[in-house]
Amino acid sequence: MDNVVQFVPRADRDAKANLTEFIRVARENLTAFKDGGAWVDDRWKQGKTVAVFATKSAPQTGYSFTPMAEPFLQFAKAYVRYMYSHQPVRSVSNLTAALQCLEVALIHVHGRADVSQVNQAVMDVSAVRCKEFFKSPDIWYRTGRFLQSLFKFCSDMRLTAQLPAWKSPYRKPKILTEDLGERGAKHRSEKLPSNELMLALADLFANAENKETRFFSSIMVLLMVAPGRISEVLALPVDCIGWEEDGKGDQHMYLRWWAAKGKGATKKWIVPAMHRVVEEAVSRLLDIGAPARVAAKFAHNNPGKFLRHEACAPTALIADVDPLSPKEFARAMDLDFVNAGSDATGRLNWSSAYRNTKWVSKLIDDGNMTYEGLADYTRGEYAGDAWPFVDSTETVKVWDALCLHRHNEMHKKFRVRQFSWRLPTSNEVNERMGSTKGLSLFDQNGMTNPDGSSIKITSHQLRHWLSTMSVRAGMDDYTLAQWAGRASVNDNRHYDHRTPEEQLQTARSLALGEKPDVLVRFKTKMPVTYSELGVDRLGIAKATLYGMCTHDYAMTPCQKQRECMTCKEHVCIKGDHITLDRIRLLEQQTENLLCQAQQAHEDGLFGADRWVDNHKWKLAHTRSIRLTLESDDVPDGSLVRIPEGHDPSAVKRALMDLEVILADESGRIAPPIVSQPQIGSDNA
Repeated sequence: MDNVVQFVPRADRDAKANLTEFIRVARENLTAFKDGGAWVDDRWKQGKTVAVFATKSAPQTGYSFTPMAEPFLQFAKAYVRYMYSHQPVRSVSNLTAALQCLEVALIHVHGRADVSQVNQAVMDVSAVRCKEFFKSPDIWYRTGRFLQSLFKFCSDMRLTAQLPAWKSPYRKPKILTEDLGERGAKHRSEKLPSNELMLALADLFANAENKETRFFSSIMVLLMVAPGRISEVLALPVDCIGWEEDGKGDQHMYLRWWAAKGKGATKKWIVPAMHRVVEEAVSRLLDIGAPARVAAKFAHNNPGKFLRHEACAPTALIADVDPLSPKEFARAMDLDFVNAGSDATGRLNWSSAYRNTKWVSKLIDDGNMTYEGLADYTRGEYAGDAWPFVDSTETVKVWDALCLHRHNEMHKKFRVRQFSWRLPTSNEVNERMGSTKGLSLFDQNGMTNPDGSSIKITSHQLRHWLSTMSVRAGMDDYTLAQWAGRASVNDNRHYDHRTPEEQLQTARSLALGEKPDVLVRFKTKMPVTYSELGVDRLGIAKATLYGMCTHDYAMTPCQKQRECMTCKEHVCIKGDHITLDRIRLLEQQTENLLCQAQQAHEDGLFGADRWVDNHKWKLAHTRSIRLTLESDDVPDGSLVRIPEGHDPSAVKRALMDLEVILADESGRIAPPIVSQPQIGSDNA
């Protein structure tokens, strides 16, 4: 775990001295990013978090950058390490973006990148540079917030002179899905594909004949059955289909999914109508990618050896270290052979046609024109940075990737490289869906819009379409967020493209329409009165993890210590799958605790017998309520509670002890009380 040290500035020091001490503390006392780069390095890594101290005053590419100017670079490193140590995050890109803007502003105002010289002018110029460096209003807003925190930190820690309060000029961008004007309507139309487009995509999959159409339409189908991102589909394993049995014995299909943006491993449940479609799509991808998976696994298990496919010379004739002739090389690499004559020894010459290709020329010059050299080239060309995994999540190995295929597998001119393996990119998928006219599968199959224009659809539009259709069908926010693999329920609003008229109609139905029943209001977190739960008292019942509580907290605190499932004042409502899942989990946990208590009792631990009785009591009630909620004979909306005799008051228990009365001589637990909600006037 990273050391966390709180820097405390000293009032008797000037800004320069405090700044020097702050940098020393971060460099010597903090450990964040130490394993992924020394202090002198300009690129640090902590797990999957990367910090690059590149200046915006010089060009930058994915392969090279210019470090920030001194002495600002030392402060930037100290600030990143200090802030990350106190609050680790997945990405420090917003933090480094704010530092980049500040560095350029200091040079512009003072001619020198020295953080101790920050003043009002520097702060204002930093905001201006932010707008110049970045194009997205969302990035302006986020970087502005980090600049605001940065300036406050410098002032509070006395690293600069006392700074005036500074506020970012960039406001949070308006969510266009909620915009009622023309911009919002345009945004919704661009993000949400029409039903006609979705049917065209379904037809493309159903009528696919050639390999290219079968492959890419299958990828899109996996995005149609559950809301996901294209990167998540491309990282699916070959055994992505799973089945799970519910309490009624029915089998339900799900996809083993790794959701991006922090959600992680999850199950994507598939509606029964799409089971056969999913199986067909996965079957096609498995069939097309089988040779590529063989090649990838061979390369991993046999380093330094080249996969001898059917076009290669037999191993008995040429060893791995023997030089290859141009013809042998061309056949091994699935290239067209170029005959340029022979030399004095009778061997074929390496013509300029081969040397025009950089990697071939390098193999010739390095003397690596052998099967062993081709193996090294193949691994370097196709392995990737995360080898042997498909990406940085390290969840799926390359030879287990569902969407794997060989190089040129779908190319119409070049031969397939039988020794290769690769995953398609998101751009390649979108090109086939209409973003590039020559590669559009719709154009190739003669499919157009009703007006004759070309069909265009992107992989991410399917995620928007499914989310919007789910909301229209009445799916609650929590279930939708879980199904879509979103870390926050609030993210649903970015994918809700219902028209303002639809949303207004929904609001009217809730506000002015017929009063919803108890189950609907419980699911949508609307008030439910005590009288509707069978309690003759004014007020609103309180929601719990498993139902609703009718206890009057104005009279006494909770006497059960939140042991709701054994409380007569707790009511479960039949028909809510979320609370039912929680009750099932509670039952499983209680059963595990009972097994531990029974084992402790058998081992002779003092007092374990009382825990056995306690867990049996709780398990019996929890299981009884669960079975009642699962029963087809109990209609949705029914109220389920334990019998009052099973939860007597303290006074009644004392009387029962005095009279030595047993509640039930048979020892059986009476079934829960089931009643229909009483819909009366809402007096609360």
